[in-house]
Amino acid sequence: MALIRALAVHVPYDYRMLELLDKLVKILNNIEECSKKYQVKPWTLRLVFPSISDLDELNKYLKELFSILNKNVLVSISYDGDLSKLNQLLSIIQMYKRFYSAIRCDNDVCVDKSIMSIYSKLYDKVDLNVYTRMAIVFGSWVESPYFPATCNISNTLGLSISLRYVDLVDKALFNESQYELFSYIQETQNKLENVSKCCNIPFLGVDMSLSPWRDESVGMVIEKLINGKIGFPGTINAIYSLNKLIPNLIKKLEVRSIGFNEVMIPVAEDNILNERVKEGFLRLRDLVNYSIVCVAGLDMVAVPLRIDLRRLGIDMLTVYKVKKRTIAMRIIPVDQDPGNAIKLENFGYTYIAYP
Repeated sequence: MALIRALAVHVPYDYRMLELLDKLVKILNNIEECSKKYQVKPWTLRLVFPSISDLDELNKYLKELFSILNKNVLVSISYDGDLSKLNQLLSIIQMYKRFYSAIRCDNDVCVDKSIMSIYSKLYDKVDLNVYTRMAIVFGSWVESPYFPATCNISNTLGLSISLRYVDLVDKALFNESQYELFSYIQETQNKLENVSKCCNIPFLGVDMSLSPWRDESVGMVIEKLINGKIGFPGTINAIYSLNKLIPNLIKKLEVRSIGFNEVMIPVAEDNILNERVKEGFLRLRDLVNYSIVCVAGLDMVAVPLRIDLRRLGIDMLTVYKVKKRTIAMRIIPVDQDPGNAIKLENFGYTYIAYP
């Protein structure tokens, strides 16, 4: 069933002042009232802030923010500071379970320092679930309702949404039911325009990225397109074709877009992808290669610690250089053998990828 995956409120830098917290809460309450009025029922409500470089300031702000926020609101503040302090950043992510963050790299030195700090030196001190809320962005920041690889680079107050609509794409491709897909996208955008007017906050757009959730599987759509398991000949073309569908929808339906607008294949969020990793049919090397043909990056993949994670990061940096589009990496390092299952909060069981 299609739904709004996230309603994101893009919060400008000024609102990070502690004295404006009450004003921010009033804005959120107003947005929620307007959403109810126009029957907008997002799966999650999110706040996207500009990046920060002072981690002491970040910790102080989050403590106050989460003390007054509705318990269901998720928060993303990316980090643009000293890489030697990444241990402190991960500690903050571990402290606040509704907080997400990312760092940004565009060169080998940054990748080296980040990988060593985040995944090697800190591994035994960090809860595995922290890695589900932490990403490395390769390239420029992208402003999106998708967490954690996002940043309010516009420094404006606004609204954006992302969608769960894999089932409608499936129907449009295989049951000749395009009308339902088109109608849903147009109606949802119209609702958000009304919410925007109601609360007097600009509507920034829709991130039309095609992303899965469990049985709403992007992997399933790919396998239908190639009439075989993901990895069979035709997989790269299928992913590429799905990726081209997104800008075509944006153009045809005149969607106001924001963010990545690409196919996403987060393994732990997709039952088919998860199963193929368990079988050893879908390997880490495959996921890296698929990111070259326009997926948004290496996402929600449990990887064995024994592999060279620095080289993995350099590979993803190279993909960014080839694509010339920002990508991200969200991996979960595990000191176990490939094929073993681990359990993640909010996601359930996922399987450690074979190299």
